Amino acid sequence: MRRGEGGQALVAAVVLLGMAAAAIVGLLHAQERLLGAARDARAGEAAVAAAGTAVADRYHALARSLGRDPSAAETAAFAADPAVTEAAREAAVGMARAHGRADPSEVRVRSFGIEVEVDLLLAGRRHVALLESFP
Repeated sequence: MRRGEGGQALVAAVVLLGMAAAAIVGLLHAQERLLGAARDARAGEAAVAAAGTAVADRYHALARSLGRDPSAAETAAFAADPAVTEAAREAAVGMARAHGRADPSEVRVRSFGIEVEVDLLLAGRRHVALLESFP
């Protein structure tokens, strides 16, 4: 080995180690983004399911109080009731927080004929629950 070759080999090894460390950091960052997106999706699905359950419980109580299935007009009035939307929001927020996620930025309850839809926006992604029929 000639004089100075050891130093060059050391420099090359340090450069290669630096490149490997940068690659590992990049892979870890990509993995965290993927896992974060999956956690957000799972939290959104759970939140909209909880919101849908809260709305379904209230809708079922309305049907029991009427002694029949609500008409399309009654369903529209039900979906427009701020108390129904608030119940859905509270359920969605509770479930999102249980999953360690931010609160949904938007929760809506809408009707389409006799169907009721609950949707929310969590981490930039919209989640929807369609409540088609009520026993």
